[in-house]
Amino acid sequence: MGKIYFLLGGARSGKSQYSEELAASISKDVGYLATAEIIDEEMEKRIEFHRQRRPGSWLTFEIDKDEFNIEKIEEIIDAAAQKLDVLLIDCITILLFRLIYKSELDDLEVMDNRLEREMEKKVEKFFDRVIAVLKNASSSYNLNIIIVSNEVGLGVVPPYPFGRVFRDMLGLINKKIAGISDEVYFFISGLNLRMK
Repeated sequence: MGKIYFLLGGARSGKSQYSEELAASISKDVGYLATAEIIDEEMEKRIEFHRQRRPGSWLTFEIDKDEFNIEKIEEIIDAAAQKLDVLLIDCITILLFRLIYKSELDDLEVMDNRLEREMEKKVEKFFDRVIAVLKNASSSYNLNIIIVSNEVGLGVVPPYPFGRVFRDMLGLINKKIAGISDEVYFFISGLNLRMK
């Protein structure tokens, strides 16, 4: 049976580098699910930095803009489970951003409760399916899964609706992922603490 590792922390806390080292220590047969999409020059530089750091032998899965849906993610996880020992997902934060950004909430100054509940249901449904597929891949196919995510709930409350919804949704998702994980690590300033 494979294990699920959950690495959680702030920006530049060391979680991505550790996730890559952990993956390489488990096996040479590693898949990397890159959740980011190039939307500007800054994101392009970040993606290129991550690409250069990864071993060339790793199998990289990317999700194009027109293929961003739950079926594509399930297809990637299934492909990894069939032929790899490790799947590294970096990161859940970007996956959530891509999901809710399509709803154009960033333009709203005020969000009514109905819209917020609809968004919560959509996000929960999406990530409940992702989590179920990951759990099955780990237990049924012996796939080791390393999941990276940000902890964004430790700072001030964002002054705009999109930020508040994003913070709350990511907190909920992180809690669910931690619940199914075998090992959970919190990263800060390049150091990590095992939580589970």
